[in-house]
Amino acid sequence: MIDLQALAKDGGRVYRTVPVESLGRLVESLLEPVGTVTFEFQGERDDEGKLYVDLQIQGDLVLQCQRCLEAMVWPCNVQNRLLLLRSGEELPENELENDAVDALEVEPLTDLLALVEDEVLLALPLVPRHENCEPPVKAGVDDEISPFAVLRQLRGKV
Repeated sequence: MIDLQALAKDGGRVYRTVPVESLGRLVESLLEPVGTVTFEFQGERDDEGKLYVDLQIQGDLVLQCQRCLEAMVWPCNVQNRLLLLRSGEELPENELENDAVDALEVEPLTDLLALVEDEVLLALPLVPRHENCEPPVKAGVDDEISPFAVLRQLRGKV
């Protein structure tokens, strides 16, 4: 737990490496909960007094390829700039169309691991696949009869 607004005001930095298995919600989306995730929060206050945190997350996650059903290593690399807002504070008008920055409403103390986990979950591919792989083949079945083969035969008789 950390005060992100104080981190941003001071231009502070937090750098940690955590085991993947410590991110419970993320583990549910993985094939194997192995390895580590490294994250860095770098605080900043701009000339207008707005508070930002630049977030970087890196790690190799083991997902299941949805084509061949084998394990695949997915290189997670998240970079995000967060505008920190107090609870109930409105997003400034000039930030509404800025796609380079996401707004984050923060409490006095923020759970960094939960925030990291949220960002990684949002970055996961919807359908993880190897670039080149084949779908699994049924063992022991050479030529499977198509259910439409009978229809094809009937069509020829008419």
